[in-house]
Amino acid sequence: MISKERVTELALEKIKELGYFLVDVKISAASEIIVLFDKDKGVVIDDCLKVSRHIEGNLDRDIEDYQLTVCSPGIDKPFKVKEQYQKNIGREVKIKSTNGDRYKGTLIAYNDVLVLETKTKQKKKKELIIEKIEIPKEKIKETKLVLKFK
Repeated sequence: MISKERVTELALEKIKELGYFLVDVKISAASEIIVLFDKDKGVVIDDCLKVSRHIEGNLDRDIEDYQLTVCSPGIDKPFKVKEQYQKNIGREVKIKSTNGDRYKGTLIAYNDVLVLETKTKQKKKKELIIEKIEIPKEKIKETKLVLKFK
């Protein structure tokens, strides 16, 4: 079986050269390899081909057959790495915490702590309350981008 470490090493060589960051590498028992990568301005199809060719050029199909998919993680998928949080600062996200709490607001900062700005309307006064919430990264179960269609 092809090792995840080897695929990760090969992917990183080309991904870093092209100015991207690695999000995830998955390898199934049936040797289906998925490499997910991204950058601030998104993924270009040409670069997916370059990463794919680099990986294929360094793995031997005669030794082990595999299926390779190289793409962006998708805007509807949960964040997996710090760079995804940093890429989306200033955008609206929804968060599930490890204790079941849910939050929705604008991502202000992310390091060891995620800072979220939330806005709620007071019913009686019809006043907008803006609040900053800090969530330690170990308390975050899932973060997703809020998709808005105009």
